[in-house]
Amino acid sequence: MGKAQPLPILITGGGRRIGLALAWHFINQKQPVIISYRTHYPAIDGLINAGAQCIQADFSTNDGVMAFADEVLKSTHGLRAILHNASAWMAEKPSTPLTDVLACMMQIHVNTPYLLNHALERLLRGHGHAASDIIHFTDYVVERGSDKHIAYAASKSGTG
Repeated sequence: MGKAQPLPILITGGGRRIGLALAWHFINQKQPVIISYRTHYPAIDGLINAGAQCIQADFSTNDGVMAFADEVLKSTHGLRAILHNASAWMAEKPSTPLTDVLACMMQIHVNTPYLLNHALERLLRGHGHAASDIIHFTDYVVERGSDKHIAYAASKSGTG
């Protein structure tokens, strides 16, 4: 009997920076990955060529989040983990209402992981004696703060 294919790891925001590095790390370990990306970069083509499933997603709306979840549900019977890395960076500025900035940051950093965790729950349960992992990424801005990115810091601190 052959060894069963491992369940994929889902990485939101897997097209750049730490998400991209993690995707390559797992691919090099022969661990299947599914990534979301907002904007197509040449790195996405490299991931696809290496076997990653790459799904373009718009997490700025709940409908976009749920459309992404539907694609994931269609593509696998389980997940080894979800790594919530998707992020947006929006500074407070006089031309943008503060409520809009906060709503945008909360949508990406808090609502999206919350909705995905619930929508994909059945993929995370029932795969051995332990459930799958859910990991939320944040960054140093949460600890040090930012005068120009207050909503970013507040929303990232709400991720875990």
